[in-house]
Amino acid sequence: MRKLLLLLFLCLYPVSPGQAQHPLVLQKLNEWNDAAPAPGTEKLHEQIRITAREVYGANDACASSAMFIDRIHPATADRFVFNALIRKQMRNAWTLIVRMPGCDAAPVRYMVMQDTDDSLKTIRVNRGISYASDSLISDALPSARAAAYIALDRAGVSCEIDNDFKLGVIRIESEEEGLGADLFGVRYTGSWDEVWPIETCNRIAEVLVKFTADGDGGAYFHFPSDQVKILPR
Repeated sequence: MRKLLLLLFLCLYPVSPGQAQHPLVLQKLNEWNDAAPAPGTEKLHEQIRITAREVYGANDACASSAMFIDRIHPATADRFVFNALIRKQMRNAWTLIVRMPGCDAAPVRYMVMQDTDDSLKTIRVNRGISYASDSLISDALPSARAAAYIALDRAGVSCEIDNDFKLGVIRIESEEEGLGADLFGVRYTGSWDEVWPIETCNRIAEVLVKFTADGDGGAYFHFPSDQVKILPR
């Protein structure tokens, strides 16, 4: 009966990983993690090197770079992962903070995803340190990019909005004392600020992103227009 109630709950609310605060869903997140623990270090190193070659190119310095994994953490409550698990399209996923000096001077966050056949796929989530989950970055990035273009225009920098852009090295600017801990890849309480450098039109606009956890695994975010900094050339 308990399992039937859990399945009914998950079917009624299939797209809200924030329901992790509900004991039954928290139980399910723990079950998923127990059933699919993180791969061993050798497998993780192999996955990161494959993705690093794709992202940074197969230069000798990157290929032979030492690798240091600072953190491995389950990303089970990230919206993208949670929805895939509900649909039985994935077994689990983890985020790793990795340092590879020969590839990138900054720490890099990767996500390693385990498919239902146990095969692994890895993506680079971001450079630098961010508390935002992969899905939250995807949600906020279009607005951060727009804030950067508006600031560039105000500064008299000629830049078309359809120009290519890159997200630079993210950094944590501040966090409130009551910021909740990372729980399966998301934070349910508290606020924090990050700086996202948007690199476009040969300029860098540092966009301040203010996050407030929404209690559902996501976060509200906004971009104070008077706090976007255009860096000198």
